[in-house]
Amino acid sequence: MIPGLSDKNSKSNLTGINANGKLYKTTRERIVRYSGELNLNNKLGEDIKTSAADLYFLYYSNIASIKENKNDDAFLENVRTQLNNYVQTPEFSKMRSYSRLNDRISMIYSINFVKQLKEQIKKNENENENVGQNTMKDMIGKAMSESEEKTKKTNQLEKLIKTNRPGGKLASHDDIGIDKLMDLSDRIINVQNTEKIISMANKLFDIMPKFSKKMRTRSNIGELGGYYKTKNISNVLSRELALPDEIFYSKIINGFTGKERVLLSEGSYYVLLDKSGSMYEADKMVWSRSVALALFKLAMAKNRKYFFRFFDNKPYDLVKEPYDVVNNILTVEANKGTCIECALVKAIEDIQIHGMSQKTNTIIIITDGEDKVNPAIVEKLISKIDLKIITVMINGTNDGLKLLSEKYLVARLTEEGALKLLNIAKSM
Repeated sequence: MIPGLSDKNSKSNLTGINANGKLYKTTRERIVRYSGELNLNNKLGEDIKTSAADLYFLYYSNIASIKENKNDDAFLENVRTQLNNYVQTPEFSKMRSYSRLNDRISMIYSINFVKQLKEQIKKNENENENVGQNTMKDMIGKAMSESEEKTKKTNQLEKLIKTNRPGGKLASHDDIGIDKLMDLSDRIINVQNTEKIISMANKLFDIMPKFSKKMRTRSNIGELGGYYKTKNISNVLSRELALPDEIFYSKIINGFTGKERVLLSEGSYYVLLDKSGSMYEADKMVWSRSVALALFKLAMAKNRKYFFRFFDNKPYDLVKEPYDVVNNILTVEANKGTCIECALVKAIEDIQIHGMSQKTNTIIIITDGEDKVNPAIVEKLISKIDLKIITVMINGTNDGLKLLSEKYLVARLTEEGALKLLNIAKSM
């Protein structure tokens, strides 16, 4: 116990944490606020709050540990016994490696525990069973196990949404609320193939750093690049101005050594993803949506805007915020028909509307459709825009897209195929 901390009269199963302090009490109420009212008898409800708060601090804090002494409360003693066994497992060590000092993950685990335990108790009441000590012990253990699994999935989901900008800076709009994150986590449980999509996308994310490379052009403003010759005194290295007179005057004629300054010209990655019925086949769906998420990560790494639209027989809503991107890619279902040209025209309009016309833009079309595309119409629209097109055909061919595309790929629905596309995209 740290000096000054006291757990006198507290039912908490932890040492190292002041269970009578304001922080502990506030945490108990935060958990209930997110997980909903307990609707249980006062004593059991209070015990669940205490257990959930203990779980939070056990995951969050470096100094929290389980008490050795038996808890006088039967319910909380069951929790203490379960926790004592759990903290010795590899699963706890792994979980704590990313929950330590992470308020969101620690809070999500505690909320999930309360929700799962409430479900267990409700189910038991509906079956008119008496809640004995063995039954309660089983329910607590099951709630802890299921909340751990749900938290792992939520953590994977958050990894998709939260992305680092260059230099390790988190984008401000990536700060997704716990309630929205858990709501999305609950909704995707029953959506086909989402676990496979998340797993593949996160695997690609782990390989992605080697692909990050900023595109640069010389400019009088921007960040420093390589060396070059210049007669512009304002751009030369300081040491050049301290040279002996005879060398200095010679360099006025022949040029000084300057430090090249570069201007980032990154614009956007714009992904158009076919969601027609045929694209809902398992392999096509998992690969294409995982790649769309990996391209989102690539855009963030290169400090580019990311735009995303689904299309079938028409283009659907434009999404560009991290939560909306992930939500759409994971949850939107397939439909009939394909109109590639409609989607392509809409994407070009979006780039213009968002003021990206003179920056480096790359449209990536992922489709299995053979819908006709008129190259003349599209070429006219992109004639005044800095834009390249990558087409990814999942089976089939499209002659119109082949003529328009800087790169035209026949997709291999493998990790290697995905990395090939990402490698091409990062250079354009």
